[in-house]
Amino acid sequence: MKAFPIFAVALLALSPNLALADNRENGGDEDAASAAVTAFMDGFNVKDADTMSALVVDGAIVSVVEEREGEDRMRVILLQDLISGISSAPGAIEEPIWNMITMQEGPVATVVARFEFLMDGMQTHCGTNIFSLVRVDGEWKIASITYSHIEEDCLAAPTQ
Repeated sequence: MKAFPIFAVALLALSPNLALADNRENGGDEDAASAAVTAFMDGFNVKDADTMSALVVDGAIVSVVEEREGEDRMRVILLQDLISGISSAPGAIEEPIWNMITMQEGPVATVVARFEFLMDGMQTHCGTNIFSLVRVDGEWKIASITYSHIEEDCLAAPTQ
């Protein structure tokens, strides 16, 4: 009977490694999902509507959550409307992201990252981006973005 607890502990210790191996063997491609987000943000930073649009599914949405006057407020817009606004925004914009964490299972992935938003080099807000992606015909596309909009006590992107 003493062998069972030792076996159970050994099995539990190996479980995360077995799950990781199983994900990789069954088409795990977190790197490809992360690359799609990076490519979208690269397009964002140069206001390239074509690049951003190529990386999203039709009907994709953006949910913005912010604290205003002590309340959490949320608004939802079409991602294509955000792309149009970003690509025609006056002045220089940049949204560096960092601390990317990607989770992927089959045709679905989530990428979470910290960000700061800069307009003409000045930080206007910061927060967390949550990208939901789906694999369509072998390519990762953004289905939705949810982000927090924080205007005080923001962190700056790490210098590279």
